[in-house]
Amino acid sequence: MSPKNSEKEWRLIDLLHWSVEYLTQKGVEDARTAVEWMLTSLLNMSRVDLYLNFDRPISRNELDRYKPLLLKCAAHQPVQQVIGQADFYGLQLTVSPHVLIPRPETERLVDYVIEKTKSRKEPFHILDIGSGTGAIAIAIAKHRPLAYIHALEISPVAVDILKKNCRFHNVENQITIIQEDIFQWEPSNPYDIIVSNPPYIASQEMASLPRNVGYYEPPLALTDNDDGLTFYRFFAVHFKDWLVSGGMAVLEFGGPAQSDAIKKIFHAYQDVTIHTDYQKDDRFVSFFRP
Repeated sequence: MSPKNSEKEWRLIDLLHWSVEYLTQKGVEDARTAVEWMLTSLLNMSRVDLYLNFDRPISRNELDRYKPLLLKCAAHQPVQQVIGQADFYGLQLTVSPHVLIPRPETERLVDYVIEKTKSRKEPFHILDIGSGTGAIAIAIAKHRPLAYIHALEISPVAVDILKKNCRFHNVENQITIIQEDIFQWEPSNPYDIIVSNPPYIASQEMASLPRNVGYYEPPLALTDNDDGLTFYRFFAVHFKDWLVSGGMAVLEFGGPAQSDAIKKIFHAYQDVTIHTDYQKDDRFVSFFRP
């Protein structure tokens, strides 16, 4: 925002339109959505209210607080990090540069688990591996009050975010947070269901990621520093002991290019099924312990 522009009187609609044009020129994808998120956060308004109050003047203080947000977004920092919040499955979650931003694609995994557990009348136990913000665990807990979830996360900074999100959504009685390295950890009892969105990007693919992913999101949550399949091979070995007989695993993976490998890795389990996301791309696998 140039000195000349910063001195003018801004209406909400003018600022929105100018910002969208500015971010578009900077190559930011879906610039309008990014601007709407920043303005709803700044002004504590809904997206609808932005347009209902289109003639509202923007104060000097609001403009001063908005400009740093806009500049971060123009540098291709994810807007969720810029405002410190992300929406997932109708829930507002705190995020930071130290946790993976929840993606809409992962909501299909949650849909599947909620659907598969709708007939349960007794408490059941779930393990969420690499919980991050707690998106999967919290979404399931909010829709399945009989679910008791162990949310396992190695990063101490991510654990702080996870705790904050659990408190905010009042699911601390359902979710137990475990700070451990999955490769060094053993459960005390098997689980009815295991879910995970593990790091699945191969090391050689990291350099080609979009800047807003590869540069700003934590590598620990993105890559296994190998071929992208390390976690799945580990799971295939251990889930036969970590799941109850007939227990279900639901795991996100890196899309169609990994589908064949995923099916081969879990060939010893029953009903191995690849599921698609909202874009009709292969996105997660489900299977059962014999």
